[in-house]
Amino acid sequence: MPVARRLFLGSFTAGAVTVATAAATGTASAAGENGATTTFDGPVAAERFSADTTLEAAFLKTTSETNHAATVYQAGTAGSGAALNVVSDNPGTSAMYLSGTETARGTLKITHRGYADGSDANAAALSIDLRTDGTAAQGIYLTSTTGATKGNLIALRNNTGLDDFIVKGTGRIGIGIDRAATPRAQVHIVQRTDAPAALLVEGSVRLANAPTVPTSVDSTGGGALYASGGALLWRGANGTVTTIAPA
Repeated sequence: MPVARRLFLGSFTAGAVTVATAAATGTASAAGENGATTTFDGPVAAERFSADTTLEAAFLKTTSETNHAATVYQAGTAGSGAALNVVSDNPGTSAMYLSGTETARGTLKITHRGYADGSDANAAALSIDLRTDGTAAQGIYLTSTTGATKGNLIALRNNTGLDDFIVKGTGRIGIGIDRAATPRAQVHIVQRTDAPAALLVEGSVRLANAPTVPTSVDSTGGGALYASGGALLWRGANGTVTTIAPA
């Protein structure tokens, strides 16, 4: 059966427009591959569009270098209506896929237009709600399925010139270090002049026996505190080892 096509030139305004496609097998990758299509050559204005089908319900594509393929705009200034509501009943796959090929942008860009008076203290640029008591779902999960990466895994920067919290691709962690610096230890914490302490632990701290006696010397001096055979020892910058507490 030939595919029926209707062409409308110009624009029209309607109270509601419902588009239903004919049944077909397979997955549509673009409008018109499965069933009949209706082509509108010009702007289309309608109060509501609805599609209830077993095929791909919508395909939006543009080759424009200045316009978005789609803009979803919630103009209401009160209530609980969102600009975009994505719901999935399929437990076997993600509710939404997102991919990009950026070189200097985030694949997902979130901008919270804040309030200078601080009235948005309970707002967040990203909010995650793990519902159902007893769920074992992970809140944030980051992995690289094709091998280790070279860039930062996590970068939190709020103060000028500092990496407030950084996790490098090597797994090293820096807290308060100079921006773009390399942590000099597995966990590197820098105490700034306005901080009362670099590390505060309310409770006990356990030191496991060091697998090997530390011998490296940091260029900034200092020393190494470690446990060996249950004893607490200090190795100074000149290599002297002092037992602070016996086993």
